[in-house]
Amino acid sequence: MNDRAPSSQIDASGWFPDPLGRYEYRYHNGVVWTADVSVDGTRYVDPHHMDAGTPFSTPFATPFATPFGRTMGPPSRTLSVLSLIAGIVAVATAWMPFIVAIGAAAAVAAVALSIVALLRVRDGRASGRGPAIAGAVLGVVALGLCSVGVVLTGRAIDEFAAYSDPGPVDVQIGSCEPGGVRSAALGGTVENMSDETRDYVIVFELFDGLDSYGTTRFAVDDVEPGERRNWNLDIRIDSAADDLRCEVFDITGPFPFDLEPAS
Repeated sequence: MNDRAPSSQIDASGWFPDPLGRYEYRYHNGVVWTADVSVDGTRYVDPHHMDAGTPFSTPFATPFATPFGRTMGPPSRTLSVLSLIAGIVAVATAWMPFIVAIGAAAAVAAVALSIVALLRVRDGRASGRGPAIAGAVLGVVALGLCSVGVVLTGRAIDEFAAYSDPGPVDVQIGSCEPGGVRSAALGGTVENMSDETRDYVIVFELFDGLDSYGTTRFAVDDVEPGERRNWNLDIRIDSAADDLRCEVFDITGPFPFDLEPAS
């Protein structure tokens, strides 16, 4: 592009800073200013170009004032940038369980904003064709990732339901005795009273008289419907117990996604 200022004499055609202040450059054909304009190296056609009889020496610094008194600036790329941002947010969240809805909404917004932005770019009323296309692509990709988010959401719901509701089960403690120095030996049975195979996490609490040693967890897996299974457990305790007592504190299903809490 040519940055030289136009003189009062028409000596050559070329690209010059837009005297209307609406675009970055405007082409002068050696006689009049044309509707051929450019922003960031991308050419557009100004749908509201100046009158063909405007002389070459039109002052640069005078922006184009509309009949409503507003000054027209260079084409905005706001919609294109918003489309790109929405597309990035959509791709980042569409596959995640529970917040897949946010990703889906962002994906739809990215595609819609990109369509509007590209239409405006085509008409010369906006710039930012690249970000608008990128936003559209990311939006479409995110819509596809939403299926992953839906599947993971369903899986997460099933995992938490299985953890919080282990079904009907009966746990009996048959023995609770000191097993040696600072240890305890527990034994008993667990019975699956449901009609499907279950995994259990049994939480025990140990007492020495009225003092609690805290809780410990014990997993029993693949218990068939109606099966009564024996179990035995050795537990380390802080000190030798004089009056050892064991109680079932809680019974749950397996931890979601096998994420065992720190003991």
